[in-house]
Amino acid sequence: SQSEQQILSSQLECAQSIKDGVLQEARCAESDRVALFPQHGSGALTHTQSALKLLQVETETLYNKGDSEDLYVTNILYEREVTKREVTGAEVTELLWKLCLAHSASYETADLFMTLVFKLRHLSLEALRALWQRSSFKCRDNWQPLIDALPSCATEACVVLMKDLIASGEVEEDKAEYFFWSFAFIPNPTSGMIDSLAPLLKSPRASQSCFLGVTALVHGFCLAHSSCETVPAVQSVVRILGKFLGGNCTVQDSEHLSKMQLVLKAIGNAGLAAAPLAAALGSCAALRRHPLELRLAAVQALRRLPCSARVSELLPRGA
Repeated sequence: SQSEQQILSSQLECAQSIKDGVLQEARCAESDRVALFPQHGSGALTHTQSALKLLQVETETLYNKGDSEDLYVTNILYEREVTKREVTGAEVTELLWKLCLAHSASYETADLFMTLVFKLRHLSLEALRALWQRSSFKCRDNWQPLIDALPSCATEACVVLMKDLIASGEVEEDKAEYFFWSFAFIPNPTSGMIDSLAPLLKSPRASQSCFLGVTALVHGFCLAHSSCETVPAVQSVVRILGKFLGGNCTVQDSEHLSKMQLVLKAIGNAGLAAAPLAAALGSCAALRRHPLELRLAAVQALRRLPCSARVSELLPRGA
């Protein structure tokens, strides 16, 4: 019943004294009453008083001014000392063995893995391929630290090696997907990366992550390079996507429709590089015989194209 329920009531009052914008003193009084059986008047009552008073203000700094030369402003991104000496494949192989022997959930493993990523960035493509041949082993629980570290490496050599592993089928499907999604986060894409990955788009087994990962890489490259549409590697990707479109995105069946929608999404993903496809996209959106979802996908593919492509003239009024 309600009379048997525990009831708690509290009251807190505080007074503050502030001078020149600085809190000088604060006093608080709190009372708490617990009534286990209110009808019988039984329970407990507590009163608490607390006070906080400013005693002094320290004007000196928390660090020695003589050390100010060592202080600098930076962002919160992870920093690592730049390796000034040459990194060898044997050194990285030894590091991989240490990772296999380390406990999977330890600070040591995390530090070793980060060290591995930074060392991979110093290896050439030839050195990486040789490393894969002798160090593609699996640790306990089927963990392959080299496979997991490659996407974080983000160098052209690492991207080319990932492409080789995907094309040869040496990595499992879920790892290949992991590779593709990582391309969107490469901070400094190169034309060599794009040129290496472009042929994967022609494969009948090319997945959604393949189309979107490669075109995201193209978009990142174009953000950093003006007139990227003149770069041969970028032109190669655009030509491949253009062949999928045909003249006006005509589809024969539902499977072809799904593939066409994926291609249109990839074109929108590529952004500025896809400007040469503006006319074809306009035709795709204009034909009323096309399924509505296909026409909408064509319109969305135009979202990143520059105004110089004169998109507004390509779309029919009232369509």
